[in-house]
Amino acid sequence: MTTDEIAESLKTIEKHLETLVRFRCAEVKKQAFANETEAKVFELTGVKGRNEICSELKISPNTLSELWSRWLELGLLEKQGNSYKKTVE
Repeated sequence: MTTDEIAESLKTIEKHLETLVRFRCAEVKKQAFANETEAKVFELTGVKGRNEICSELKISPNTLSELWSRWLELGLLEKQGNSYKKTVE
């Protein structure tokens, strides 16, 4: 195989993997969010801070921590220092 052929094959593999990941993440997110509030928490994660999310959505810090821990285990979030970042949108 030439370098160009290898590069093209890798691009094709990458495209298929991205499709599979998006599909799988959509499935996981359906299972991860029990209600609209949880979906909104996920939407705000990484955009607003802990206190802002709790205040805006009227949830306790403990509830927020439990959600983040659950989503971390599912691979929807990754921990960065004292905060969380979404691995998927």
